[in-house]
Amino acid sequence: MYQLIYGSLKLNGEKMLTSRMRVSKALNHEETDRPPADLGSTCNTSITKIAYRNLRSHLGYPPENKPKFLSEEMQVVEVEDSILERLHIDTVGVHANPPDVDRPDRFSEDRFIDEWGIKYKAARSNGEVLYYDIEESPLAAVSTLKELEGYRWPDPDDPGRTRGLRERAAGLRESTDRVLVGHMGDTSIFQACTMIRGMEQFLTDLLINKKIAHALLEKVLEIQSIKMEKFLEETGEYLDVVCIGDDYGGQSGLLISPAMFKQTIKPYLRSYFEIMKSKSPAKINLHSCGAIQDILADLIEIGVDIINPVQVSAAGMDPVMLKKRFGKELSFWGGIDTQRILPGKSPFQVTEETRRIAGILGKGGGYVLNPVHNIQPDVPPENVVAVYDAFF
Repeated sequence: MYQLIYGSLKLNGEKMLTSRMRVSKALNHEETDRPPADLGSTCNTSITKIAYRNLRSHLGYPPENKPKFLSEEMQVVEVEDSILERLHIDTVGVHANPPDVDRPDRFSEDRFIDEWGIKYKAARSNGEVLYYDIEESPLAAVSTLKELEGYRWPDPDDPGRTRGLRERAAGLRESTDRVLVGHMGDTSIFQACTMIRGMEQFLTDLLINKKIAHALLEKVLEIQSIKMEKFLEETGEYLDVVCIGDDYGGQSGLLISPAMFKQTIKPYLRSYFEIMKSKSPAKINLHSCGAIQDILADLIEIGVDIINPVQVSAAGMDPVMLKKRFGKELSFWGGIDTQRILPGKSPFQVTEETRRIAGILGKGGGYVLNPVHNIQPDVPPENVVAVYDAFF
């Protein structure tokens, strides 16, 4: 039960809105009875395997034999429905399937290769996998357009990606009052290029190998657009939100200059978002870590409705400033710091910080409660509960 002030509404201990109403009002910049909350609707807003195991134990659940991964690379898992209920979660994810045709050498004990051909190596602690780091970018040494054209690219038409998705989305729409969040998992444009080519090499390409850079951007956009079209053809009419992930920022600033973003990356994103808008009325939620305040106006211009994870610990990402400058046009999804607050503070301090951030970003609506990116293994389970119980 709760007896708090959130925005201008006094909460009297009753659930005033359904989850779908709550999120819808918030994303339309209307005040709600409490901040709507998300955990696990995407592979960027969930919880890692170890942290989830600790949370389940803390909540009195028996050990889980084999969690279902939303992302093997990040070791992020799907959250079961009973825990969504316990933590007052207002969202549920609709996730694409893996393709039918995969690489035969995909897995070994400590390595895997994704469908782009990117090789990953496990990072371990006490013998347990924490996540996978990129070990090798497959097109790092490419020097000609012909080599790019001859590469083995993912098949965006693979029917396995969308098999059963329409039935799944329709079933969730009927059986739950939670907001449906669509996520293909692998959705990036700029970030995919940095991973396929290597970060340093692709950033160099943008300056001095522009033909290579644009050919790669065009190919990645083509593949991702076809995948997104097919995903939304099956799910779009049922979704409230559709997410993509594409990181443009680091801790202290953008990975490329604002001018480079406007000239080079923005046109590709505009095309991508136009396809998404044409296939579904769902709001576009863009996940981009880091200090991205200098391009938020550009992202709004080309169709972004929501920004995640709102990395408040990054340079220039002050929540008061973000709300003042962008809060009328942009909704914020995240903002609860996972670098210092969640792993390092007491449950009481976590609760206070959660209320502070929600009070800033949620004033007048336009906010969904969620940690900044996925909850990591170093976060005590008590602090996870403190976030989601902050308004109860």
